[in-house]
Amino acid sequence: MHIREIVLEGFKSYATRTTVGPFDEHFNAITGLNGSGKSNILDSICFVMGITSLSQVRAQALSDFIYKQGTAGVTRASVSIMFDNRNKEQAPDGYKMFDELTVTRIVESNKSKYLLNGKNATQSAIHDLFKSVSLNVNNPRFLILQGQVTKVSKSKPQEILGLIEEAAGTRMYDQKKAEALKTIAKKDDKLKEIRTTIDTDITPTINKLQQDEQNYKMYTELKKRYKLVNDQLIAYEYWQLITSVKQTETDVENMELQTNQCQKRNGLITDEIQQIHSEVKIIEKERNENVGNEVSELQTVYDKQLIELRNLTNDNDRVSKQLTQYKQQLTDSEQQHKQLTNSIEQLEKDIDSSREELGELDKKVLTDTEHVKQLQRRHEAVSTGTAVVGSSSQAVSGPNDDSRLTNKEKLDKYKEQRGEVSTKIKQLQQRIDHSSGELKKLRTEQKSLTSKQGSYSTMHTEFDKKKSTLNQCEKDLAKLQFDVERLKQYRTDVRNDDENMARDQNRLQQMKRQNHQLDFQYTNPTPNFDRTKHVHGLVATLFNINDKKYAQALELAAGGKLFNVVVDTDETSKLLFKYGDLKKRITFAPLNRISSNLIPKNKIESARRELGDSNAIFLAKDLVKYDHSKYETLMNYVFGSTIICSTSAIAQRVAFDEKLGLNAMAITLDGDIYNPAGILSGGDRSGANRGPTLLEIVAEMNQLEEHIRQYNTNNRQELTKLERDYVQYQNLQQQIDSLTNEMQLLELKLAQNDEHRLQTEITTLEQQELNNKQDLDTQRNEEKILNEKINDLEKLFKNEGEAKKKELAEIEQLMKKAEKQVDLSRKYSRDMQTHIKDLEMQLDTQRTELDTLTSDMNTLRSTIETCTQSLNDGIETLSNKQIEVDELLANLQTKRSRLTEYNNRIHSLHQKEQQLIKERREIELQLEKNKHSIVDLQNIVKESARRRQLIIDKHGRWIEEEKEKFGIPGGQYDFASMNITKMQKDAKDDKEKVTKMSKHVDERAMTLLEQKRAMYKQLLTKQKKVLKDKANIERVVAEWDKKKQEALRIAWHRVNKSFGEIFSTLLHNANAKLTSLNGHYDTERAPKDLVLTGLEIKVQFGSLWKETLDELSGGQRSLAGLSLVLALLQYSPAPLYILDEVDAALDMSHTQNIGLVIRKSFRNAQFIIVSLKDGMFSNANVLFTTKFVNGISTVSRAENVPNKKNKDK
Repeated sequence: MHIREIVLEGFKSYATRTTVGPFDEHFNAITGLNGSGKSNILDSICFVMGITSLSQVRAQALSDFIYKQGTAGVTRASVSIMFDNRNKEQAPDGYKMFDELTVTRIVESNKSKYLLNGKNATQSAIHDLFKSVSLNVNNPRFLILQGQVTKVSKSKPQEILGLIEEAAGTRMYDQKKAEALKTIAKKDDKLKEIRTTIDTDITPTINKLQQDEQNYKMYTELKKRYKLVNDQLIAYEYWQLITSVKQTETDVENMELQTNQCQKRNGLITDEIQQIHSEVKIIEKERNENVGNEVSELQTVYDKQLIELRNLTNDNDRVSKQLTQYKQQLTDSEQQHKQLTNSIEQLEKDIDSSREELGELDKKVLTDTEHVKQLQRRHEAVSTGTAVVGSSSQAVSGPNDDSRLTNKEKLDKYKEQRGEVSTKIKQLQQRIDHSSGELKKLRTEQKSLTSKQGSYSTMHTEFDKKKSTLNQCEKDLAKLQFDVERLKQYRTDVRNDDENMARDQNRLQQMKRQNHQLDFQYTNPTPNFDRTKHVHGLVATLFNINDKKYAQALELAAGGKLFNVVVDTDETSKLLFKYGDLKKRITFAPLNRISSNLIPKNKIESARRELGDSNAIFLAKDLVKYDHSKYETLMNYVFGSTIICSTSAIAQRVAFDEKLGLNAMAITLDGDIYNPAGILSGGDRSGANRGPTLLEIVAEMNQLEEHIRQYNTNNRQELTKLERDYVQYQNLQQQIDSLTNEMQLLELKLAQNDEHRLQTEITTLEQQELNNKQDLDTQRNEEKILNEKINDLEKLFKNEGEAKKKELAEIEQLMKKAEKQVDLSRKYSRDMQTHIKDLEMQLDTQRTELDTLTSDMNTLRSTIETCTQSLNDGIETLSNKQIEVDELLANLQTKRSRLTEYNNRIHSLHQKEQQLIKERREIELQLEKNKHSIVDLQNIVKESARRRQLIIDKHGRWIEEEKEKFGIPGGQYDFASMNITKMQKDAKDDKEKVTKMSKHVDERAMTLLEQKRAMYKQLLTKQKKVLKDKANIERVVAEWDKKKQEALRIAWHRVNKSFGEIFSTLLHNANAKLTSLNGHYDTERAPKDLVLTGLEIKVQFGSLWKETLDELSGGQRSLAGLSLVLALLQYSPAPLYILDEVDAALDMSHTQNIGLVIRKSFRNAQFIIVSLKDGMFSNANVLFTTKFVNGISTVSRAENVPNKKNKDK
C-alpha cells in the first residue's frame, strides 16, 4: 500500500484545491524555499492518519489547520489521500478486497469528520486501519523529523536498547510479563486472604462453636431446673391467692362497721360548732360596748405624740452633730495653732542661729582680711631686706596645711613630727617584744593540753567545714541576687495583669458580639483542613490604620471589600462554597486570583509637586500597615487605586484635573467622594453623634488582642523565673540559718574548752603582734619621709638668695589663696543675709496666720456655747414630752389588756372550733379512705380471681390435677417447709441466666460447626491450587524472559548487520556496530546467556575503533544516528516512510549517499522526503517543488527520468 495522490483544500497555506501527485511508489522528494508549504504536505498526511498531538504538526487547535484560521473567507480544511492497495501483501486487514483506498478528513467549526472511500468513519477505525500496516501516527516510527537523528546519536545505552526492543516487538513480552506479575501479586493477596480467613475467621469460629456446644448443654440443664422451681412458685402463688381472698372478705366487713361509727360522730361535731358560733357573737358585742372605741382613740393620740417625740429627738441629734463638728473644728484649729506656734518658735531659733552664723562669717572675713595684710607685710619685709629669710618670728600663721607655711615653719614642723614618730617606734617595738614572750608561754601550754585532749581538733575541723559551707552558701546567695520585694511586686503585677487581661477579654468578646459581621463562621470542608494556612479572615482584620483621622476615608475607599473573606486560592473558596456550611452570603478574595490597578508612585509625587504640598494627597495603601510578604497584592486590590485628600478642593482636582494626571477616585478626610466618572457623594459625617468607624473598632480589637498576648508573655515569664529563684533562695537561706545555729553551738562548746581558750588568746596576740608590726613599718616609712623632707629643706637654706626668691614666690602664692578665701567668705556672708531675710518674711506670714486662726478659734468657742445651750433646752423639752408619751402608753396598755381578755376568750372558742373542724375533716377523710379501701379490697378480690383464672388458663391442666395437694404437709407442695424467698431468688437468677444465655447460645452450633469444618477443608484445597497456579505463572514468566532475550539477540544481530552496511555506504572506509554495555560484546562474541542491559554505538575509521562518539564530528555523529534509524526501519519495515530534512546537518556527498541507501536497502517501501539539497532529491524518481504565490502555496511536479530508467533496469 502506497500513496498515489493527495488533495488539499483550505488546509494551512493551501487555500484553494491543490492536488499533489501522482506519487512514485518508491522514492519521492519535496523541495522549496522556507515557508513555501513543503512541510505542510507532511502535516496533511499525519492529519489524515488522525494524529492526536496537534503540537507535532505545529497546531494548537483544530482551527489552526484552516487557511489563516478561517479569517480569509475559507471556513473549512479538507485533505484526501488516495492509496494504491493493489499489493495485497501490504494491504491493511479487512481491506484487501479494495485496489484503491481514499481517506478524507474535514475540519469545520472546530469539529472533525473522517471519510473512508466516501463513507463516514470514526477516528478509531482510521487508527486501526493504519496500525494494521505499521503506520501508528501517534507513535510514528515511519516518520523521521529534523533533529530526531541527532537525538538518536546522543541516546543513552538503555535508550538504544529500547529502540531494539521496540523494533523486535519484545515490548509485548514486557507488557505480558507485567500482567503476569500483577497476577502473581493477586495470587499472593489471595493466599494472604485465605490465611487471614483461616486465622481470623475459620479457626476462631470453630473454637467458638465448640464452646457454644458446651454452653448449649449447660443451657438445657438450666432450663429444666428453672421449670421445676417455677412450677412450685406458680402453685404457691395460686394457693396464696385463695388464702388471701378469704382474709380480704373479712377486712371488708370490718371496714363497713367502722364507717357507720364515723358518720354518727360527724353529726355531733356539727352541732358543737354551731353552739361555738353563738357564744362568739355574744362576747364580741360585749367587747365593742366596753373598750373597743377607747383603744382606737388613745392609739391615735399616742401616734401623734410619738411623732412629736421623734421630731424632737431628730432636732437634738442634729444639734449634737453640729456641736461635735464645731468641737472637731476647734480641736483641728488648736492643733494647727500649736503647729504654727512651734513653727514660729523654730523660725525664731533659725533666725537667731543664722544671725550667729552670720557673725561668725563676718569674723571669718575679718580674719581672712587680716591674714592677707600679714602676708602683704611679710612680702614687703622680705623684699626690702628688713626681715630675715626663713625667720620664724616673721612667719604668718594660717591654716594647718603646709600650703600656708614658709619653708622655715615647715622645717620646724617636720622636726617636731619626727620626734613624735621616733617615740611611737620605740613604744611599738616594746609591745612586739612583750607579745612575742607571751606567745611562747601560751604555745607551750597549748602543746601540753593537746596531748591530753583530742576533741578540740575534731570540733575545730567540723567548725571550719561548716564555716566553709556557710561561706559557699552566702556566696551562692549573693550570686543569686534575689530580691523578695521584687518577687512581691511581680506577683502584684501579674495579678493586676490577670485582672486587666480579664477586663480586656470581656471587652474584646463584647466588641465581637456587637460587631458579629467581622466574624466569619464556617465548618471544615475537608478532614484535616488547615484553617491558618487556607483562610486568612476578613479584609478589615488584616491591616491597621496609621492614624485614626484617616479611618473614615479609608473605610469609604475599601467599601464592601472590607467584608471580603481572604483565602489562599480559588480552590479553597470553591470548597468553602460547597462544603463550608456558610450561614450567609460571602464574597471571597483568593490571593492567587485578585488583580489591581495600582497608581504609580511617580504620578503621585508629580501631583504633589504640582499641588505644592507633600501632605496634600496620599495613596490609600500608604496609610495602612500590613504584612507586605503576604498581602501586598491584596492591599493593591483594596486601596491601590484610591487617593486620600486633605481638602475637597484638592480632591476635586485629583478626580477631574487633567494637569495632575491622576483622574482617580478621591476621598476627603470628612468622607466626601469624588469619582472621575462625574459622581459626587458625601455630606456631614463628622457630627458629635457619630460613633467609631469600623476600622477604628478593628484597630481597638487588634490592640486588645495585642495587650492580651503581652499579658501572657512579659511579667509572667519573669515571675516564673523569680519563683524558681525563690525556691533556691529559700533553700539557701534555710541552709545558712541551720549552719549559723550549728556554728553558734560549736562556738559555745569551743569557748568552754581550755584548748580553744588558749587558741583564742594566741590568735588575739598574733593579730595584735601583726598589727603592731604593720604600725611599726608604717611609722618607719613616715620617719623616712620626714627625714627626706628635712634634708631637702636644710639643703635649700644653704643658698640664701635662692631661698629669698623661693620664699617670695611662696608668699605670693599664699596671698592669692588668702584673697580667694576672703572673696568666698564675703559671698557666704551675703548668702546668709539673704537667707535671714527669707526666714523673717516667713515669720511675719506665719504670725499673721496665727492671729487669724486665734480669731477663728474664739468665734468657734462662742458658737459651741450657743449650740450647747440650745442642746440642753432641747433635752429638757424632750424629757417632758417623753413623760407625756409614757403616761399615754400606760393608759393605752391598760385598755389593751381588757381588750386582750375579750380577744383571748374569742380566740379560745375559735381554737376549739378549729379542733372540731379538724376532727370532722379527719373523719371525712377516714370515711373517704374507707370507701376507697373497700373498693380496693373488692378490686383485690376481683384481681385475685382474675389472676387465679389466668393461672388456670395458662397452667390449667396440671393446676387442676395438683391443686388438692397445695399446702399439704410432707407433700411435693409443702409450702411451709419451703424457703419461698430463696426459691424466688434462685428462680430469678436462673431466669436471668437462661435469658442471658438464650441471647448467646446458638442452637445451630452443631450444624454450623460441621459447616465451618467443611469450609476449612475447602480453603486448604484452594490454597494448594493458588500455590500451584503461582508456580506455573512464575515458570511461564521465566520462559518469556528467555524468549525475549532470544528475540533481542536476533534483532541485535540483524540491526547490527544493517547498521554497519548502511554506515559504510554513507561514509566510505568506515564501519559501525552496536556493542553490549555489560562486557562490551558485539553480536559475534556475545555469550549465549548474556542479558542485555544497554547498547553502545561504536564507529571504526580504517582499522581504529573510536571509544566514544564524542571523538566524531557533528556530521559523522548524524550519519551514525541516521544509519541506526534506517537499520531499525529495515528490520521492521513499513509501507511508507516520511523524512523531514534529516540531511540538514550533512554535506552534499553524504546527502547523495543517503539517496543511494534508500534505493538500495528499501526497495519495497515508499519514501517521501523533504529536503533542500540537490544531492538528496537528485536520486528521487519524482520531485515536488512548492512555492508561495500571493499568500497561497502551490505545488509543481517533475519526474527524474534517468533515475526512473535506472530503477526500471
